[in-house]
Amino acid sequence: MMHPRMKSKLLASALAAVLAPAAVVSTVVAPATAQAAPVQEASCQVHAVLASKDGDGTIPKNLEFLRGHLEQDEFAAYKSFLLVEQKALEIKLDKKSEVTFRSGNRLGLRLLGNDDTRLKLHASLSGRDGKKSLLNADYSIEDRGVMMIAAGKSELEGKLGKLFFAIQCARGG
Repeated sequence: MMHPRMKSKLLASALAAVLAPAAVVSTVVAPATAQAAPVQEASCQVHAVLASKDGDGTIPKNLEFLRGHLEQDEFAAYKSFLLVEQKALEIKLDKKSEVTFRSGNRLGLRLLGNDDTRLKLHASLSGRDGKKSLLNADYSIEDRGVMMIAAGKSELEGKLGKLFFAIQCARGG
């Protein structure tokens, strides 16, 4: 006959032996499923926009996707917006892609990685002379989010204003 205390210990050991492998498996599997799949490439659209203090305050249809940004306080002084140029860039993990705009500004983008909802990027923007650096920074943004970069005063198509670059990237296939 087995003593009740001995019976408890034996039952506890058997239960631990059955549950322990399940616990180990669940801790090994759970982190792998919680991480986002690594992004190897992204498609980016870059829009050069001239913001001017002259105008009627309307946002043109080709810049409607920027309405939320252009209606913020930092743009309150501007009354017109002109799409100067648009470029597409395909970027790959840890490889720099570069494009030059007719204003002379050169933009470089590189994909650094990602998490569940955000892309990690590096952006560099030169001044119109192609030599002076206006921006050289890593940043993280939601997939399809827009980052606006000010590039200084500019005169384009007879309009005086401030040039901005709107960068929007989405994870690739």
